[in-house]
This record gives sequence, structure tokens and C-alpha cells, in this order.
Amino acid sequence: MTNFFDRIMALNSKGPYRAERVGPEDALKGGRTPVLENPQPNVVLGTPLTGLEDSYWAEADGLEQPAQIVLGLGCFWGVERMFWGVDGVWGTSVGYAGGYTPNPTYREVCTGRTGHAEVVRVIFDAAAVSLEQLLQIAFENHDPTQGDRQGNDVGTQYRSCVYTQDAEQLGRVRQAIAGWQQRFSDAGFGEITTEVAELADIGDGQYYLAEDEHQQYLHKNPGGYCNHGSNGVSCPVGVLGD
Repeated sequence: MTNFFDRIMALNSKGPYRAERVGPEDALKGGRTPVLENPQPNVVLGTPLTGLEDSYWAEADGLEQPAQIVLGLGCFWGVERMFWGVDGVWGTSVGYAGGYTPNPTYREVCTGRTGHAEVVRVIFDAAAVSLEQLLQIAFENHDPTQGDRQGNDVGTQYRSCVYTQDAEQLGRVRQAIAGWQQRFSDAGFGEITTEVAELADIGDGQYYLAEDEHQQYLHKNPGGYCNHGSNGVSCPVGVLGD
């Protein structure tokens, strides 16, 4: 059976895939209420699915430096699972970001006409785990050179992207990726295509929670679809680019 690394290298040889992006004028209108109005706690971690705007995080006992990062690495089911066992990670949720349609549904996002990527929001304690350590996990377990696809999952919603909470995080993400580019090139990959931006500056600037059925999907469905695994590239923390 062909393994994950062999599959992504075969796809990589064809170069990055680019799909047409919708703009705000062409995006689906949306406008309904959120698809997850009363989110229940994360069934793995027991914490809220909310972002840092929730006072829970500022008041949580033992959480010294609350921070968050939004990561798109392809299908969000497998991405969320990457971070459940990481020391310093307090919360995860799956959702949609980088697009224009308010309160998009999964079906709408899959049309490519909302502009969103499937993403995971990670709430972490910056005193216990660094942003760079989380990026290391992300970039060692997906192919960031495929453009608007991840393996067999094709479309703008599967693009590699990192959306930060502020400009300071943005600079650190860019520096880390620049430092890892040569390692990907040496391993036979192309240019990293990851979209990097502050969340507030991409699309409508919002993160929308996905439907309940998608939250912690691989915990609820242990044999469910997962399109992630080691890409064979080591991305050590501290290897910085210009």
C-alpha cells in the first residue's frame, strides 16, 4: 500500500494546484444565524469551543499566558486531533476562516463559493508551549506546498494557511516558514504556498465554528477519514529565516 509520504510526493511532482478564489462580491450571501449557536465543551479536553474573547480563558486556573492560532492544513478533522495531546494546548475547535460568507455551512464552504478554508483554532498557554512548537507539529504533518489542495482533498477550502491573532505572531510565523523552506526544498518539495495573515485582515476577519458533527470528529468516529501524516521533513524550532 502506498504510504502518505509517497502519495504527497507524487502529487508534489505536478506542482501546486490553484483554484479560482471568490471575492466578496461573488461570495454566497449567507446571513443566517451561526450553525453552532450553543456549542458544547470540547469532548476531549473539556474546555469551551470559544476564542480568547471569552473571559473563561483569562480566568482559567493554571493558564498563564492565553494565546490562540488558527491553522488550515487540509481537512480539519485530522488537524484538530494533532493537538489534543500537546502539553500546553487547552482548547481546540474546527471552523471556517478566510472567507466572506457570514455564518457559512459545511456544504457552502465545500462549494468553494464562500472563500473560507477549513481551519482549527488552537487555544494554548504560551508559557508552556511556544507558537513555533505548534507550527512545527503543523508543518511536519501536512504538505504546505500543494496550493489549494491537500492530498486527495481538492479546493480552496483545503489550502494551507495560518491566521494569527496579532502582528507579533504574524512575524514569527513568517520567520519560521522562511527558515523551513530550504528543508522542504532539500526533501524534493516545491515552494511553500501557505497563506499567512492576521485573522482580522483576511476575508471578513472572522472565525466561524463548524457544525457540531465536525467538532472532535475523529474522537467521535475513531475510524473516520484522516488525510494527514508525517511528510518526512524535520522542522526544528529555532531554524529561522530572514
